[in-house]
Amino acid sequence: MAITLDATTKSLQLTTSAAVSVDWHASYVDMTTSAFTPGDAQGNVSTATTVTIVAAPASSTQRGLKALTVSNRSTSTSVTVSIFKDVSGTDYCLFKAQLDHGETLSWNDGGDWAVYDEAGRRKTFVPQDVGLSGRIMPIFKSGTASDATGYWYSYWKDTGFPGAWEPGTPGIHGRVTDGTTAADRGSLPIWTPTGNLYISKASLNASTLHAFWVFDVLWVNTGIAVTTTTAQAISMPTIPARDVTGTTNGEGCMVGLVTTTANTNAAAISNSTISYTNSEGTAGRTGTLVNVAGENIPATPVIGTTVWFSLAAGDKGVRSVQSITLGTSLGGGAVSLILARPIVQISPTLAYVATTDAYDAPGIRIYNGSTLLLFAKTSATTATRINGLLVITER
Repeated sequence: MAITLDATTKSLQLTTSAAVSVDWHASYVDMTTSAFTPGDAQGNVSTATTVTIVAAPASSTQRGLKALTVSNRSTSTSVTVSIFKDVSGTDYCLFKAQLDHGETLSWNDGGDWAVYDEAGRRKTFVPQDVGLSGRIMPIFKSGTASDATGYWYSYWKDTGFPGAWEPGTPGIHGRVTDGTTAADRGSLPIWTPTGNLYISKASLNASTLHAFWVFDVLWVNTGIAVTTTTAQAISMPTIPARDVTGTTNGEGCMVGLVTTTANTNAAAISNSTISYTNSEGTAGRTGTLVNVAGENIPATPVIGTTVWFSLAAGDKGVRSVQSITLGTSLGGGAVSLILARPIVQISPTLAYVATTDAYDAPGIRIYNGSTLLLFAKTSATTATRINGLLVITER
């Protein structure tokens, strides 16, 4: 996990819950186009307060955090400490922990957050320590033949469990998803929790070996004119707060073009583009296709074929889409745009033999309303049957 402050409006803050003596120390590096400068900062707080521990960088400078420690110096009193990333006055929680007397919270850019007891031993938490419940979500899909090797294929259209999902008829401006209403039946059924939901384990076997992905689809549209080669305007609603940080900014979100009815273009197409606003709020960005197999629109794409737009240099996600320009007619059929966040990737290594991945506690966070759909980066055009499960825990 990297923590980077790449704008003069971004800083790192520490919040303490009680009047307890807490030491903190942070080391970082400042990077410009011509210099690489180390730095550090330290201090102590003794009240319930919020303080800035890593200031925002100078203009045209990226400040990368290298290490951080927060220590409770009390000999008798515990304190809850929270690390926030402040972006233009809005705080985003990175980590929160209760530190008993003598304990230390530690982070470095080569590892995870960890808490050490007063003897310097790393604390570990088992399920009975934190309290959790969970459900097993089975997956069985019988796919159809996909497009040329290397292209993405969408299993959401196929029968099995869960059943087929459809974009519906929201029109060019599209609709956001919530994973629970009739419109989103066919996504993996996620319940509304009292706590937080995490994917703790994924297991999958397949009749043909592909790289399989679970995406959370946040928005989908219909009504794109497949023979129009000029810009088609889109006025998107605000996406749900389900990006990688649980906000509506779209960090970590991608935009894909999905064939929902087979198209009839005679040759591959790579001149389609989107105009979008990135996760930092910058409008007028351009997403493009790459002119290689698997990254462009193939000739006569079959239903389920998906291509993902490459984002402009430096962008970390998409907040909204303003237009799509196909560039070349798709001939016939139908396509939809989706805005989606990749969640889990799993690649079986032997046909019909399950591969299982378990994730470090608490797991991979998914948010209320997640609309989880399955995609594959194909290694062959063979129709593929898949069988698997996700273990989802609530904490």
